[in-house]
Amino acid sequence: MGRCVHAPEDDPLASARRRGRRAAFAAYWVAVVGFILVSAAQITQQVWAPATAGQPASCKDGLRALAQAIDRAREAAEATDVDEDGALERYRAALLPTWAARDEVASACRGDKKLHAALDAIDRLRYAEEHAVRREAAELAPLRRTVRELMARDLLP
Repeated sequence: MGRCVHAPEDDPLASARRRGRRAAFAAYWVAVVGFILVSAAQITQQVWAPATAGQPASCKDGLRALAQAIDRAREAAEATDVDEDGALERYRAALLPTWAARDEVASACRGDKKLHAALDAIDRLRYAEEHAVRREAAELAPLRRTVRELMARDLLP
């Protein structure tokens, strides 16, 4: 019968392989555990300590800023030379950075029902204005261009 030949225990090559295998496993597990810990720390920070850069001084100041941003966005979207996508892009870009702090405003208004109702009204206005921008861009922009062309060609020197 054939015997299985094992390397002797004092073989330096076998010993080096074992050490190398252990080092590779250790490095792998350090990388995996490190990734898990870093990911868990980032998630925990986002949940329990979100960034609050640019938080308004008060609820009323925040509401005022949100409403002014809607006015600014509506004016930005009223360009005559853009299509619906361009108008929406201008509208949404003009809302920033003010609307990025909307959640902070909501937190500041949390205790007052009247101010929270005002925030709800401002939210509804934002989306109604966005809908109006879409409609205007689709329906009125071609008409505005036609009138502008007629004015330039026939009515203005």
